[in-house]
Amino acid sequence: MSFTFLELHAAIHPKKAVEITDYDLSLIKYLSLGFLQEVISEKLKEKGITPSSTSAIEKRLKFLKEHFNANNPTHLVAIAKDFGLI
Repeated sequence: MSFTFLELHAAIHPKKAVEITDYDLSLIKYLSLGFLQEVISEKLKEKGITPSSTSAIEKRLKFLKEHFNANNPTHLVAIAKDFGLI
């Protein structure tokens, strides 16, 4: 799945500028590898990265999906790939 420039532009929430952190990119990368949120939580804990609770991961992914107007985690990964974030 690839997007045109206008589709990519529309994918970002128009009135909110947010910083996409290394933490966010790690979450999206783990999603792209097919890891469930519970497994992502374990991986973050192993690396000493916080926040690492499943609840915190769910909340951040929800925020990212809303920011990028993604319908689901797969759509979020596709958008991130099209933007060259991962």
